[in-house]
Amino acid sequence: MFSFPKSKDSRNNGASVKLASYAVLGVIGTVFVSSAFPPFFTLTSSRAVINAPLVPLTTPISGKVMSLGSADQITVENDRVDNSTLIGLKVQLVALHDELAQKNGIVADYAQRIKDFENDLAGQQEALLARTNADLKAAEAALEMVTYSSRIAKAEAARKLRLMARGIAAGTQDEVADTVRLEDAKLEAAGLSVAKLVSEADFARQGIYVGSDQQSLQNLQQEIRTRKADLLQIKMQIATMRSKEAELGSLVATEGERVQRLARADLRIPQTSQLYKPIAASGREVTAGDTLAEMLDCRDTFVVAIFSERQAQALSVGSKVQVSADGWARVADGTVMRLVPRTTDRVDLDYAVPFPPTERRELYAYIRLTEPGQDVFRQSQFCSVGTWVDVTIPQEWLQKTQEYVREASISLIGIAQASAAQWPAPETELNGLVRRSAVRLGLAKGTGRDMKGPRDISAPEKMPAVQPSRTGAHAADLLNVRMGIPAKS
Repeated sequence: MFSFPKSKDSRNNGASVKLASYAVLGVIGTVFVSSAFPPFFTLTSSRAVINAPLVPLTTPISGKVMSLGSADQITVENDRVDNSTLIGLKVQLVALHDELAQKNGIVADYAQRIKDFENDLAGQQEALLARTNADLKAAEAALEMVTYSSRIAKAEAARKLRLMARGIAAGTQDEVADTVRLEDAKLEAAGLSVAKLVSEADFARQGIYVGSDQQSLQNLQQEIRTRKADLLQIKMQIATMRSKEAELGSLVATEGERVQRLARADLRIPQTSQLYKPIAASGREVTAGDTLAEMLDCRDTFVVAIFSERQAQALSVGSKVQVSADGWARVADGTVMRLVPRTTDRVDLDYAVPFPPTERRELYAYIRLTEPGQDVFRQSQFCSVGTWVDVTIPQEWLQKTQEYVREASISLIGIAQASAAQWPAPETELNGLVRRSAVRLGLAKGTGRDMKGPRDISAPEKMPAVQPSRTGAHAADLLNVRMGIPAKS
């Protein structure tokens, strides 16, 4: 470090002007070099273009293109679709409907007949019960009569036995006993007749008809059972036919949808994409799988940049870069997605624009812009595809250096405007500024080291003793040496 003792005003004034002039010129030169020649200090690629993969819009059917290039819809129609299967299924379904209608008619007829038979049987059952009840009452009356007559006969037989025992009446005991047995048999027969009629009435109420005189009721009852069995079988057949009808209806609907899909296809461009280039013209015959148009999805837009292998040493997947272009309001931030040494013509066909050609020892860098930068693509036609941009790998030390140089230039300009009479104070400030800038630049590059500060020459007691007559010359020579100017002889 250096210091200046107090000297004459004229010599201090000259040294101050020289120092300030050289400092300002040096700062201006540094700022100009760092601003005008950034490629020497930064990694920038001007061979970068915005690109996007093409999304093909293919036709699922064969036919004729009826409309193309409209807002967002393309229609393909095919009037030669084979619908014989659909016709056959419809014929089967119609036949099944007719058979079901016939079966339903039979069911209704059987139900009505069974109802009529049941009503007839109910009427005859009611008549049978009425007749049986009448016979039962007659049998009960006959039983009562037999009971009374039996008592009288038994009393007469007992009196006859007493008379026979006295020898008054003629006869034998066997005759009297037979008379008693006859009366008992009559009474029992009358009771059995009553019991029989009671059973027949109970059976008639239960729908059980026994006897040849009730054969018609038995036949009517059997007819009802047969009709009901037939009706149940027909209902089972109807249930099976309805299941088949549902199956045929599903097949007809599926086949109809298939025929409809093969006969007409309305293709719409998704809202997230936009039509980039029509391929098939209206009226053209196409087959299934042919590409009708190509679309772009702005969400898949990226920047492909060319870097040399030397520059690519500073790149890796996930590296942060900056992308700029003419007309952009600001610089967009991006991230390196992958590095590719080369591509082929076949790969270029899958993208909106061909990749820029590379030279020896160069590679491609795929760069995806951050979400705020994607707005540039969405608001532009065709996602800004084909726009040439500049991709820069930011260098933190260079940005910090430019900031320090600007700060130093502002400080030095202030020093140059200081009074010549106060030269020691500006010189001290200059030394401090040089020291601070050196330390900050060293830290920015990772090579910072501790530097001793300049000697404080503002205090008179710390100034070295120098001959006054050589102070001005010594200061000028020392400044010239530090500025790189040879000393005067």
